[in-house]
Amino acid sequence: MVLLPSEMRIAVIILLAAVLPSGVGAQVSIAPGCADPVAVVRAFYAANDARQFDKSAGYLADDVVFDTWATGVNGYIMAKRHRDGRAALRDYLAEARGLRHRLPDSPPDGPVFRETKLAVKGNTVQFMLEPDRLRPNGRPYNPYRVEVVLDGCRIKTLTVIELVTWL
Repeated sequence: MVLLPSEMRIAVIILLAAVLPSGVGAQVSIAPGCADPVAVVRAFYAANDARQFDKSAGYLADDVVFDTWATGVNGYIMAKRHRDGRAALRDYLAEARGLRHRLPDSPPDGPVFRETKLAVKGNTVQFMLEPDRLRPNGRPYNPYRVEVVLDGCRIKTLTVIELVTWL
């Protein structure tokens, strides 16, 4: 009798279930995914928008990794920033660009960045933050590409790329 790969896996599982003492399977656990990763990301952004940075830090994993940079249409990379850990990122939230729906140094009537092109695949959320208007001089504000990877319902990695439209 020849077993196909999927049949072999089933046969191994049945064999292990018969051989292992009861209770061993209870010791093996797989970290559950987050039921609604988009809700976690939106809650993180809402807390940042409200300048409640301690609350937004609560959505971060202890060992979160944050990377941000700006890049132009020619691929030139500038203004790279990297933070490791919740405390380091918490201290940077007030000045970080692309982690709120408004720029940190923007006046109250400044541009609002809207979430567009949302895509979710497993524990990864990707989207764009695009401005709702042009600058007074007619040039566009730079949009941001964001990728968030969750571990459970905590943000594990956060990458923000400012897409410089004039460079």
